[in-house]
Amino acid sequence: MLVAMRKEDQNEAAIDPWTFVHAGTGLALGLIGVKFQYAFAAAVLYELIEAKSENTERVRSFFNVSAPETTVNQIVDVAVFSLGLRLGSKWNQT
Repeated sequence: MLVAMRKEDQNEAAIDPWTFVHAGTGLALGLIGVKFQYAFAAAVLYELIEAKSENTERVRSFFNVSAPETTVNQIVDVAVFSLGLRLGSKWNQT
């Protein structure tokens, strides 16, 4: 599934509403000048922690998700984060 059209599909689709949050976070960090390697490492670490924690019923219930994110969703989240980060950094160079 490419795009989540329902809440219960959000972790199974490559793109969900949280994808835009990741892009915006990357953009914000780029605009304030966070170095790429630190921000990228933080984004990957976040995805790893999220994946581990969403394997528990308690966390899935708290965030109201049906399953942990797919690997494709995690890759898309990190990719759009990186894109936002690069765009914010480029903006600072203009």
